[in-house]
Amino acid sequence: MAQESETHSRIEHPGELQTLLEALTQPGGASLLFDSQDSEPIPALVMDVKQGEPLRVDITAVAEIAEAIERGAPLYLIGQAGGAMLRTPPLEFMAWVGGKGHTQFLCAFPDHVELMHRRRVFRAELKSGMEVRVSLLTGHAEVPVKGMLRNLSLGGCLLELPLAAAMTLQPDQPVQSLELQFPNGQRLRVPATLRHVQGDSERQLVRVGCEFSAVDPQVERHLWFYVREIERESARYGVEGERPLSPSPLFEPRDTGPSVSSRPHGADYATPMARRLARVSAYLDSQLLELQEGGKVVSRDLSRYSDQVLGLLEEDREAALFATVCMVDDHPLVQHGLSVALRLADLAAHQGLSRDVRKAIVASALVHDLGKVLLPSELRRALHLTAEQRARFAEHVALLEERLSDCRWLSEDVRTSVVRSVNERLDGSGYPRALKGDQLDSLARLAAVVDVVDAMGRPRPDRQAWTVSHIYRHLLSHGEQFDLSLVQRYVRHFGVVPIGSLARYANGQLAWIQRLNRQGEPRQVQLTASASPPGNSLGGVLSDDELARLGKLEALVVPMVREGATAV
Repeated sequence: MAQESETHSRIEHPGELQTLLEALTQPGGASLLFDSQDSEPIPALVMDVKQGEPLRVDITAVAEIAEAIERGAPLYLIGQAGGAMLRTPPLEFMAWVGGKGHTQFLCAFPDHVELMHRRRVFRAELKSGMEVRVSLLTGHAEVPVKGMLRNLSLGGCLLELPLAAAMTLQPDQPVQSLELQFPNGQRLRVPATLRHVQGDSERQLVRVGCEFSAVDPQVERHLWFYVREIERESARYGVEGERPLSPSPLFEPRDTGPSVSSRPHGADYATPMARRLARVSAYLDSQLLELQEGGKVVSRDLSRYSDQVLGLLEEDREAALFATVCMVDDHPLVQHGLSVALRLADLAAHQGLSRDVRKAIVASALVHDLGKVLLPSELRRALHLTAEQRARFAEHVALLEERLSDCRWLSEDVRTSVVRSVNERLDGSGYPRALKGDQLDSLARLAAVVDVVDAMGRPRPDRQAWTVSHIYRHLLSHGEQFDLSLVQRYVRHFGVVPIGSLARYANGQLAWIQRLNRQGEPRQVQLTASASPPGNSLGGVLSDDELARLGKLEALVVPMVREGATAV
């Protein structure tokens, strides 16, 4: 007799029981499972199955569990039979048997078993409050991405990962390591391949579908067990009445640290302004994924977030400028785009340009480099480019412009200057059109200066980041490429110790420059113990007369590269 539920059956018929339990006598066919918080399947051998007679179970390979069995610890027999995962009720221990060198015990023949039908496509969904952490390491990454499991099946799973941290993920990409970690501390590593990547800028996360590959029988038994326990725990949330289902031991939590799912993107950024700007960077991170999936730049979203950037800049320009060095979890292309957008818009405001023009400048600058994600990965990672590779690399400009076709509100003149011409040079050595001199308008020339200042201040695979003074000297010594009057305007506006610089003072103290006085000298700094990018553990803030205790500003320091960071 079988009482069917949505995915389970309770088998009581003696003949069916005999057939199902006989399947457990095959090598690797059976495991034991204690009903405790840290339990996981333990390999065992079922020796004899005869209806009405005790089962004989061999645990010679794991004899250390004998004491727990003799104490009467609740113990289940689990395994695969007839394309389903079966589980007995708690075994009734009877006696120890077996010859020399063997550890075996007898238990009463079960009166039923529970079956979970083998449906590889069935996905056990984790409901709110069921937190299973994941650690995903792919490709050339040195640091795994941390996230949460959303569903699990025998064939794969769905993950939710931080939006920015997942920007290096590609469909059909092999996974170095995928590890599931349950609340009770159990862990399982599964071989997998990424199948789809979908961003969600509103929730500031990315959903990643993984397909399991080359799963051995032991891992598959664990997957059966975990799928069943997830479904069991999920069912508890919908049970009403006086006899709720007992909780799954998998979800009895240990203190394994703070959850990674409840923290929005940028929640740990160093300043309030950086945390507000993180909503814009989350949008850009999501837009990168959309481009990789063949989508376009969404006109409405670009307009909305450009307005937000302008609003934050108008509210507190110095806080917004400093925030650009705090976006440490974002993709380098996003960090660069935000920095160029804020600085170019700040210069435009000082020049008295209208808000509509400044909004178009912000929008164009935010996305101006995003087309690089559409280039082949080997081209993006190359340390040195041949002439042919340089020509292919320049295609990122046209690739992006194709995806901007729906943004009809965006001024064509501004887009041409900031997107299409930002990489041009006065001597014709730039790309994509090798324009010269008067062929480049003032905005294109200014955008080129802002773009190069920020890019040279960031590390690349073939060089370290440059100091501000080194960057200024480079631009001023290359008047054939850059408009020197605009380079000088940039230096006057942002100063020789720009906001966002890391300074070392005479007493050895390091501090981030946050605000400047009218003379371009620091009037507010935030102390730091290391040259790492600014995180949420910065020291106190000193301003005005308090700065005297630090002594003379001796030098600007290039921050250390953040572990796992990639180049623009």
